[in-house]
Amino acid sequence: MKSLKEKLTAGEVVFGGTVSEHLRPSVVKAFRNAGFDFIYIENEHAWFEPSRLSDFVLCARDNGMTVVAKIPQLERGETARLLEMGVLGLQLPRTESRHDVETLRSYMKFPPVGTRASATGYGNTMYAKPADKRTWYDEANAETLVVGHIETQTGAEKADEINSAADLDICFVGISDLSLDLGMPGRYGEPEFQAAVQRIMDASEKHNVVRGLPGLGYDQTKYWIDRGVQFFECASDLDLMRSGAARAFDELQRARGG
Repeated sequence: MKSLKEKLTAGEVVFGGTVSEHLRPSVVKAFRNAGFDFIYIENEHAWFEPSRLSDFVLCARDNGMTVVAKIPQLERGETARLLEMGVLGLQLPRTESRHDVETLRSYMKFPPVGTRASATGYGNTMYAKPADKRTWYDEANAETLVVGHIETQTGAEKADEINSAADLDICFVGISDLSLDLGMPGRYGEPEFQAAVQRIMDASEKHNVVRGLPGLGYDQTKYWIDRGVQFFECASDLDLMRSGAARAFDELQRARGG
């Protein structure tokens, strides 16, 4: 089975199921059985109890699912905890400079690439102790994913600088917050907004960085796939509950003539 990074390197399009509330094995199984390529944890706006989050990440890994998680802020301790749980991709909200990316990279990568502290025997090594630590450090450096998240006007204006950072694997555009910061909330079809997103995409393509967006349905997703976008964070557990509940009730309502 290919890893998430291997799929991206091969040019494949990948879809992630989002978790914003329910840290349950059933969610891992549902996303895996549906065919999603990875699990994305919304770890900025949601609050997760740490031990349950750690168990969930381990369950995902046991089921062959790479976990990408937002990091609430650029902070060494939180970066280490998420990586030691077994998270492989860290996504930095409000990325606004090359320095932001380089700092995240330093926290995520072991020396000589970065400054990540050694801590093995946790979820990062599936609770085993690697016999050859140097080999494991190098493998960990290779498999972790640095994800910039542009969602502000400042970030958009500095897209070329951000994408030029070494080892930036994915540049994700947070269209909801970006549209809000640009003064056109939710108006994704506005030519001015589409042009701003395209400029970010062009900067990523220029620097050979994988481009990412929310997967918001067939039309928009197909539009961007046709333009080279590979990485999509898609419907969340709560989205699926809402839409599934509404769809089920609509069928029942029609049955009783409502």
